[in-house]
Amino acid sequence: MQRILLFIALMLATLGGSAQTLAPDNEGMTLSAQEWTRDVVMGWNLGNSLECPKTETEWGNPKTTQAMIKAVAEKGFNAIRIPVRWINHVNNTSEMAVKPEWLARVKEVVDWALAENMYVIINSHHEDWYDRHPFYGQQEENNRRLRALWTSIATYFRDYGEKLIFAGTNEITVDWSAPSAEQQAVQNSYNQTFVDAVRDTGGKNYYRNLVVQTFACSPYHGLNGFTIPADKVEGRLSVEFHYYDPYEYCGNCTYYYWGEAYKDKGRILTSSTESTITSLFDRIFNTWMKQGLGVVLGEYGVSNHFTNNDKQTQMENMQYYLKCVVSEARKHGFAAYAWDNNQFNNGAENFGIFRRSQNMAVGNTYFLNGIIEGAKAEYVEPQSQDDEEVAEGTAFWEGNALLDWGNGLQLVIPSSLFEGKGSDVRLVLSYTQEYNDYDDLQLFYSDWSEKLSFTVGNQSFTGDFIPSSYYFTGSGESHVTALAFSEATLAIIKQKGIVLQGHGIRLSKVSIGTTTGITTLSNDSMMSDSPIYTIDGKKTAHPKPGHLYIMKGKKYIAR
Repeated sequence: MQRILLFIALMLATLGGSAQTLAPDNEGMTLSAQEWTRDVVMGWNLGNSLECPKTETEWGNPKTTQAMIKAVAEKGFNAIRIPVRWINHVNNTSEMAVKPEWLARVKEVVDWALAENMYVIINSHHEDWYDRHPFYGQQEENNRRLRALWTSIATYFRDYGEKLIFAGTNEITVDWSAPSAEQQAVQNSYNQTFVDAVRDTGGKNYYRNLVVQTFACSPYHGLNGFTIPADKVEGRLSVEFHYYDPYEYCGNCTYYYWGEAYKDKGRILTSSTESTITSLFDRIFNTWMKQGLGVVLGEYGVSNHFTNNDKQTQMENMQYYLKCVVSEARKHGFAAYAWDNNQFNNGAENFGIFRRSQNMAVGNTYFLNGIIEGAKAEYVEPQSQDDEEVAEGTAFWEGNALLDWGNGLQLVIPSSLFEGKGSDVRLVLSYTQEYNDYDDLQLFYSDWSEKLSFTVGNQSFTGDFIPSSYYFTGSGESHVTALAFSEATLAIIKQKGIVLQGHGIRLSKVSIGTTTGITTLSNDSMMSDSPIYTIDGKKTAHPKPGHLYIMKGKKYIAR
């Protein structure tokens, strides 16, 4: 009898498991993560709605309707991110099975978006039970509950096609300060639990694109602590970050102008401009997309703020800021989602675009126009980074000094060092990356009038150079970087000189050198249709790093 009962128990357990797990189903699940994110032209957040604590109208917004979603799509948005809070809609906070009526409500909004042919993200948002407790003491229990929650959600949506994707968490943090190693590790474990839970439900979920998060959805914390989860399928993971930078302009609104293009209008933060976005997005691309991940810019925006004496210019400036963010996201292949909380006052936390209580009338045309303008940009396949070989000349400065904006070394390089120098002159910097959040080398004319332009290899920069983005390396790596200048820039340098500052960089040497006329090329650059010869004239198809070769009549060093 005991054997019979044991057999029945095992059969019931097997049947129960099969109800949760299906065989993998790849029908219609063809898009890779990077293809999915590049297909997002304009993304919009249904903010402060389904992520409210109990009811979706609790924070003052009307209940979402099909007409609202349709209106967003008609303005050109082809993607929607639907933040969802689940914890107040589960049958039992230990078992974490979501109530059928809440799943049905989320499904209703998802279906409306899919009916408009939109790309859709649903996530786990404002789940304070785990996202404010990234500590080892709660890690095991939180992961158990998180797995149960996503098993419930993923099973319900398992038969949906590839335009619906899941994002595991949102902004895991404690107090918005830099995370400890413990906090980073717990966030990484949440990501792994989420991926495993969804994949284990099988069916289309086995191949569904999934989104995992950096700590606090900060790009800087992510670049220094995010670990890619192990996955059963290749190329179906994206990493998410949020961008409200600089916060002094976008968030707490203590600055009313942003960007080099508006520096003559009023006070701007020189540490965060157009080139800052480009440099950061380059770094994100080189860190994550080169490893096969897609990138989701899950939230971005600038809070509506202005002064009465220059409101028009400031509104146009906010439009310009949004254009810059969206344009760079599109060029890099990131899926970018504007945050819209339906707030339209003057000051912090006013990210509204559509007035939901007024038939989705556009409440901020500047915001919408900036997004539309930026979305016209298209993905640009990045070029390889090719470096010159430079002969270092006389050292101007040697030492061991940390660059940390005003708290670290600010080195003035006098104009006299460039007297008599021609277009082959190079400013040669020797340094080590040493950062906890981000790294930046920044050059101004010595009167601080503006950032100066330069090139490194075949790439152009204005003011800021991010070593970790250019070299695809992390903290502790050392480099020798040669900066070249146009004739126009060199002429100003000869009058004003240069001031060098930065962050997260330990400088060891600054020299004035010249190019040898030999370029260092990546193997990808050398693998072209042109034949490659060794220095003694032998043809080769396999250049070795550090060796000298001849291609198209010029000398190159393979990297």
